[in-house]
Amino acid sequence: MMARVIAQRTTDLFSAAAVSLIPLILVCYRILYASEPTLAAAICRPTLLAVCLMLFVVGYDSHITLSERKTLHVIGVLCGALLFTSLLAMNTERAMQEWIKLVAICSMAIMLCRPLMRRPIATAFGLSLVLCSIVLAGTIIYTYVSYMGFVIPTYPAVRVLKGAALDDDNIALNPLGFECVFTFLCGMCLIRHNRILWAVGATLLVISSVLTGSRAPLAVFLISATVLLILNGLQSGSQFLRASSALAGIALTAGVLIGLSLASPQTLSHWTEGRWDLWAVAMHKFAMHPLWGNGYLSVLDDATFLPGGYHSEYLTALAEQGAIGFAVVVYVFGCLLRRCYDVAFNPRFGSSNGQVVLFACIFLLVRASVELPGLFGTAQGPADFLAYFFLAIAMTRTPGMPRQIASSQTRSSSRLSALRPVRVGHAISGERSH
Repeated sequence: MMARVIAQRTTDLFSAAAVSLIPLILVCYRILYASEPTLAAAICRPTLLAVCLMLFVVGYDSHITLSERKTLHVIGVLCGALLFTSLLAMNTERAMQEWIKLVAICSMAIMLCRPLMRRPIATAFGLSLVLCSIVLAGTIIYTYVSYMGFVIPTYPAVRVLKGAALDDDNIALNPLGFECVFTFLCGMCLIRHNRILWAVGATLLVISSVLTGSRAPLAVFLISATVLLILNGLQSGSQFLRASSALAGIALTAGVLIGLSLASPQTLSHWTEGRWDLWAVAMHKFAMHPLWGNGYLSVLDDATFLPGGYHSEYLTALAEQGAIGFAVVVYVFGCLLRRCYDVAFNPRFGSSNGQVVLFACIFLLVRASVELPGLFGTAQGPADFLAYFFLAIAMTRTPGMPRQIASSQTRSSSRLSALRPVRVGHAISGERSH
């Protein structure tokens, strides 16, 4: 039986090394994507799929956990509904090509669920994500210095830089800033925290906000932090804190609604950096085919098309997939938010990373209102892959997951203890615990 323990450790070591490659592949994807988008996708997507498949095969077990069932259900609903809308799209061939890409990225998320349930593999993945977020920050700095030199950044100047980098070198700084911050957050969902890591995260946030010419990363971060504080207040044992948090949430919501109703379209366009005009185009496209939409990437057919599309996952879903697709996308977002909420506040789980998981989820969903790459999976860039990998991370950190693994371990340990001393069974149980 000792040979089995050694084999398990060897498997974990191999899987940890393999899963560490995934963030590195995404970094290479981002670097290649700037110069050769088609080549980057042709190389990196099959490579990611191969690594995820290898991890799935190595850790295969006929016992399907509740977490995996939940993930399969959510992804099955998403892919099934979007298959229906794609078949009715204006350009069916293009829509089906994008749907197949969505199925591929969803398959990767499913195949990552089982490996991420083991602590050594999850820790290796988290460390690799944190290291790669630093590499992405270095890419932002390199791009800034290449265009601007060693000068203090100003918002107007960096806005010009953002346009020049996109036109000259196809470097999209908006997604790059998001990938930098969100890669770090995904890593922090899986590893132990300390002050040095949080200092690194604060530095990455500053770099992603100041050197990319976009106020979105900082604004999304502040909104997400505010929402997290309100949710924690609502869960407080103090009646005063619960009441104060509820009033704060109501006041902020009312303030936003009143501001939107009183502000002129020109003001709203200025506040949103031109997104308000794109959102109006998206609503017009939705009105053309409100039930099943116009199909994947139909934004390319717009005379007003700009890189980044409609700059909103929700409105992109409305315009391209209609009410059917929009409802399913909101359902997926809702399921993810519910699971992350349970991880943060369900006492049966007791995760020290629960607050980070919930914050990362809020950050992803808030950003979906002002940017496109993410869980909707349309752009098929590194940000989309990262969002679905976070789905795998979150779904495998649910309150039910420890009990599922424990039951499987109990069956294995009972068989082993009949042949070897009890201490061997404890060693195996400790090795498999998460």
